[in-house]
Amino acid sequence: MPFINTKTTATISNSKKEALTAELCAITRECLGKGENWVMTGFEDHASLSFQGSVEDVAYVEVKTFGTPSSAGTSQMTAKICALLERELSIPASRIYVAYFPTNEWGWNGSNF
Repeated sequence: MPFINTKTTATISNSKKEALTAELCAITRECLGKGENWVMTGFEDHASLSFQGSVEDVAYVEVKTFGTPSSAGTSQMTAKICALLERELSIPASRIYVAYFPTNEWGWNGSNF
């Protein structure tokens, strides 16, 4: 049930969003053990963001999960997300934040887990 929302100053085409979604699903499976059928992604490109006083391309990624993932899993996931965005969007890893938000309250299909 992870929701991975990427907010960035970069431009992301629809085909690139599809490719990033596929990669993020694979990363989530590898790092958090969550099946790809449960991953939701969101992309907000052209965002008005600055970091360290600069408006050069930057990204902020939120990973919301049902339950608390392990520190090892989130560390591995952060490395993989940063590498992905660096490779696909040319955003240096040093300009990417990844934040994790676990919850025990998650609804789907008319009820909560």
